[in-house]
Amino acid sequence: MKNEENSAAIGTNRDIPWDNFIKFVRQLSHDLRNQLNAAELQAALIGELTNDEELKLEARRLRDLISQLGVTLQTLSTSVAEPRPTLLPYTVQDFITDVQKKIGHEFPEKGSAVQWDISSPGVTLNIDPQLTEWAAVELFRNAFRHDPASDELQVKASVADRWFTFCIREPKAGEIDPTQWMQPLQKVSHGHYSLGLRRARNIIAAHGGELTASFDPRSRMLVSTISLPCSTETS
Repeated sequence: MKNEENSAAIGTNRDIPWDNFIKFVRQLSHDLRNQLNAAELQAALIGELTNDEELKLEARRLRDLISQLGVTLQTLSTSVAEPRPTLLPYTVQDFITDVQKKIGHEFPEKGSAVQWDISSPGVTLNIDPQLTEWAAVELFRNAFRHDPASDELQVKASVADRWFTFCIREPKAGEIDPTQWMQPLQKVSHGHYSLGLRRARNIIAAHGGELTASFDPRSRMLVSTISLPCSTETS
C-alpha cells in the first residue's frame, strides 16, 4: 500500500526545478540538432547523386527546412541559458542608436512611428552591447507581437543619480498583471514560448540593473523600464 502511495505521489508531482528544465532543453536541443545535421547531410548527398534538376531543387528546399529547425533549437537553448556578459564601455547615445537601427530593420513599418524622448548626454554604460541591446529590442518585439498602434508606443531614456533608465509605455486593451508579465511558458503559440522577457530580465540583472513593469489602469499603459548603472563622466 505504501509503495502505491509513493507511486501516486510521484505521478502527480508537476513541480520541475528550473535548472532541471534548462538541462532538459539543452540536452534535447543537442540530440535533435545532431539528428538534423545527419538529415541535412543526407539531403545534400541525394542532391549530388541525381541529375534531375527538379529533384536537386527539392533537396535544397529540404536542406533549408532542416537548417531552419536547427536555428529554432539553437534559439530555444539560448533563451533558457543564463547570460554571461562581456562588459565594455559603451555610450548611451551608441546604445540608443543601435537599438533604433535594430528596430528599424526588424520592424520597418511600426518601428519608424515609435515616439522617442532621449535625454542622456555624456553618459557611459559598462555593458555587453549585444546582450543589452537584445534585451531592449525584446521589449519592442513583445509589444509589436500584440499589435498595438505603433504611433502609440512611447520611449523615454534619461539619467538620474548615476542610473540610466530606458522606459517603454505600451497601450493595452485590457488590464495586465505585471507579476505575470515575465513568467516563462505562460502563453505558448507557434514559434513563441514566453521565454524572451525572462531572458531579457536576466540579462539586465547580470549587468547589475533591473527590468521592471507596472500597469496604470487609468491610462491602460504597461510601463516597462530597464535601469542600468552608468557613469556621468564625459566620454
